[in-house]
Amino acid sequence: MNVQEYGLSLRSQALRMIKAGEMPKKVAQVWNVNIRSVQGWGRGDKLGFSMESKPKSRRPPKINRVAKIVIAKSLGKRRQSTRKLALRLTRRGCDVSHTSVHRYLRKSLGTTPFKRPQRPRLTLKMKKKPDRI
Repeated sequence: MNVQEYGLSLRSQALRMIKAGEMPKKVAQVWNVNIRSVQGWGRGDKLGFSMESKPKSRRPPKINRVAKIVIAKSLGKRRQSTRKLALRLTRRGCDVSHTSVHRYLRKSLGTTPFKRPQRPRLTLKMKKKPDRI
């Protein structure tokens, strides 16, 4: 779902046009906004709602300040997997999963978490040998 924030000045100008007698479809075309947005602004104005944008309600983050510090310090260490970090944080009393740690590393810190390299099933020596059939 693509949500776009429209400024307060645009909303107020669109409402002025609606109050002047313009149809919401025309206002939406003039300001290049969705007609449903314009209709919602008009409905909210009739009901007496504020023109200010409401703060978005979100789920509270599981990773607290202490956990963020521990994760940030672990970036300098080698071979720190998200599972090891989650286990260490759980022992400290911050119950987080490895996916929460992974998400924080990706989105907030912009890093890629450690992934253990998988050993190839065939070695180079085995690949060079011809098949005996």
